[in-house]
Amino acid sequence: MEPVAALEQLGGYATRAGLLKAGVTRRALAEALLQRHIVRIRRGVYGPGLPDGLDHLKAATVSLRGVVSHDSAAALWGLEMAHQPDQHITVPRNRSRAKYPGVAVCRADLEETEVRQGLRVTTVLRTVLDCATVLDLADAVVVADSALRAGFITLDELRAAAARVHGLHGQTARRVAALADSRSGSVLESLLRVLLVEAGLAPDQSQYTIRDEEGRLVARVDYVYRSARLIVEADGFEFHRERADYRKDRRHANTFCRGDWSLLRFTWEDVRFDAAYVIDAVRHELAKEARTVRGTCVPASTQKAA
Repeated sequence: MEPVAALEQLGGYATRAGLLKAGVTRRALAEALLQRHIVRIRRGVYGPGLPDGLDHLKAATVSLRGVVSHDSAAALWGLEMAHQPDQHITVPRNRSRAKYPGVAVCRADLEETEVRQGLRVTTVLRTVLDCATVLDLADAVVVADSALRAGFITLDELRAAAARVHGLHGQTARRVAALADSRSGSVLESLLRVLLVEAGLAPDQSQYTIRDEEGRLVARVDYVYRSARLIVEADGFEFHRERADYRKDRRHANTFCRGDWSLLRFTWEDVRFDAAYVIDAVRHELAKEARTVRGTCVPASTQKAA
């Protein structure tokens, strides 16, 4: 089966194993990744890529003598995204009539550029800032977190660059930079964090270390609310591949309960398509009175999903 069709059939996102099981050959998967028809979201997990592939983008770039930019540039840099990127090219401001079918043409002053896959492309820092101007806040933060996670840029560099952005996009760029977090481990973690912060439920700490009664390391969890003894986890695409992983995950949950922690786990569908459920669940836990022994650790919906 053709990779893009298989991806759509599997709900838009899939593991490598899922794509191969659906009939995608390894060669076809490699070619689809090369052409950016699909992109790597995180290790072993793939999502939608450039709608018309890399060849269309190359033709447009050569024709317009432009630079690949925005989320198209993010795709070429290999940044993880939570959405399907558009075909974006930036040309100088005086090119007011520049157009190309299926391509969003932006006009701006461009200074430093780099080359990726034979195409001139905006730098990673410029790409992150450009994405902040055209994407929803959460999607833009996902791109920023990915650039930080990959080590392309630092948080100080991003915030300093955002502070220099003027005009209508300045506030948005600074908001993205303020929300960005190099400790974010995945696309879903980034989306969940933005959702919680925007709802006025900013966690106390991310990547928090949980230890057992003897002080031994149990796990590093995504987010915690310390005073409420609440752990919030992004239950991402990586499904348990082996029984041992499944058992280890359940033992972690049991240890959390024994340590008087409550646990909420949210899937991609929860965070992306049912934000009200996520917000309500976290608010409900935070509204409980502090007590030595908490009640049920895992909500019914999480038990079912697990």
